[in-house]
Amino acid sequence: MTPAPQLSTRGILKTWWPLALSWFMITVEQPILAAVVARSVDPKVQLAAWGLAFSLVLVLSAPSISTLAASTALSRDKASYRQGRRYVIWLSVGLTAAHLLLAFTPVFDLVVFGLISAPAELAEPVRSGVRIMLPFVPSLAIRRFQYGVLIRCDQTRAVSLGTVMRLILEVVLAVGLFGLLNWDGVIVASTAISTGVLFEAVYATLRVRPVVRKNLLSAIPGDPPLTWRRFLRFYLPLVLTTFMQILLQPLISASLSRMPDSLSSLALWPVLYGVLLMTNSAAYAFVESVIVLLDRPGSIELLRKFTWRLGLSLAAVPLALAITPLGDLWFSRIAALPPELLHQARLSLWLVIPLPALTALSSLFQGTLINSQRTRRITEADALALATITALLALGSLLGGRPCGESGLLLCGVPGVFIAVAAFNFGSAVRNVWLWRRSRRIYISIRLRHARA
Repeated sequence: MTPAPQLSTRGILKTWWPLALSWFMITVEQPILAAVVARSVDPKVQLAAWGLAFSLVLVLSAPSISTLAASTALSRDKASYRQGRRYVIWLSVGLTAAHLLLAFTPVFDLVVFGLISAPAELAEPVRSGVRIMLPFVPSLAIRRFQYGVLIRCDQTRAVSLGTVMRLILEVVLAVGLFGLLNWDGVIVASTAISTGVLFEAVYATLRVRPVVRKNLLSAIPGDPPLTWRRFLRFYLPLVLTTFMQILLQPLISASLSRMPDSLSSLALWPVLYGVLLMTNSAAYAFVESVIVLLDRPGSIELLRKFTWRLGLSLAAVPLALAITPLGDLWFSRIAALPPELLHQARLSLWLVIPLPALTALSSLFQGTLINSQRTRRITEADALALATITALLALGSLLGGRPCGESGLLLCGVPGVFIAVAAFNFGSAVRNVWLWRRSRRIYISIRLRHARA
């Protein structure tokens, strides 16, 4: 077997930038669809229904999200690819059955009205959206699994091309359906996103066939077969990690509603989180890059240097928004925040600045652990981060909600959004410390392996 060539900074960029573009396209998808929904006849109900319908489907799709990392790490030859694909098809069947149960049985009323306590006027719009998005979950699982193989075989441009085509299709479809048929916003958005993801799954399946045929060996000598047990041992911790990350958003929203100036904080948080997602998208894309590049000679030091450069570069984005007129332009013109929230938004950006660098470091450590198939350690880190954020949010809700005369603490009267961003920072720092601690020995073994190569 031919040894892998020496890694260079140019090689890292070649793998990473198409994935960063793809991630960025994913982050702008929701604001675009929300803008279409907001132009409905009853925008308040339609926006609320779309947000709830997509959130329900997103929870169902949590296991699908993790198939990208699983495929990137495990599809090392044709045998493991075919076995992994078989597992993902069974996963898709199970998730589709759960989706059918939610969309077409009394389970829907139990979840939406019993568990979530949604207003009655949202019932039919949410139900329609959940039903229309039935193809979303299996398409997402298959698409991400196939993309993992493309990433492993250094075909990252094919990944970004698929995402760009999907986004264009969704925008054209959403604008066309809304303009020509005047459908309700939630139906337009659900149809557009389901069609887009289904199209991308078909594209990825067709695109990966020649890549598998040309780039993957039939089997790698010495590699154990990809059994159900081995697949689940690798995959289930990633699913738990995804669930914990999804859980963060309702947790933060519930905490903000109990803190000072709750209405302003609840209005500001989605906008601020949108800035964070778009800024961090390039760092999220670095995980898969590390997974496939870490096996190359000379990778450790180059990937570390690239991580620091990436983190500092991304941190410059919220800094620029905080100290230049770009911040006012974004918040007032693009995000359409009320004037009374602009000052608080600008101040919040100063707290956001460390997060891109923390995310870049986290991606380096996480990619290292996935490469070595130590995914349970990532779940440990996310559990610690979630516990840290939960504790700080609870403290903020308890102390921040009191009048200053009662608490006598610095938290009294502090806007909830400041506490939420600070908790996010501390949680990310704790996550990074644990990931670093759990990946140290892996770096030593990789160095030894590269030295022997």
